[in-house]
Amino acid sequence: MKVEKLTESEELVMKAIWDCKKEPVLSDVVDRVNGFYGKDWKPQTVSTFLSKLVRKDYLKLIRNGKIYTYKVLIPESVYRRKLYKQHISFWNHNDVVEFVAEMINNKDLTADDIEAAKSSVQ
Repeated sequence: MKVEKLTESEELVMKAIWDCKKEPVLSDVVDRVNGFYGKDWKPQTVSTFLSKLVRKDYLKLIRNGKIYTYKVLIPESVYRRKLYKQHISFWNHNDVVEFVAEMINNKDLTADDIEAAKSSVQ
């Protein structure tokens, strides 16, 4: 599965879709983008981004009678993994320990956070 780079706007639309509990229709995505992310986008604007996401194989457009829904093809976890791997590769020379140490030194990651993370993976 090839995970293409998304623009900031495409990423926002995908996040809105990933947060949906069901396969959304256009109006669901417009409501979520405008309501949760403070945009004032028209349906045509969101539709343009959705078309690009379909072309990039993030979504599949499904026709159910007269209604079109969007099915997620690339899960959020896959995209997030790509993002953090790119970040660690570029900024920390593929050194995860350096990345975590930087987070601890900057007080972005506390001892409580580390314990919570440990307990969530066991």
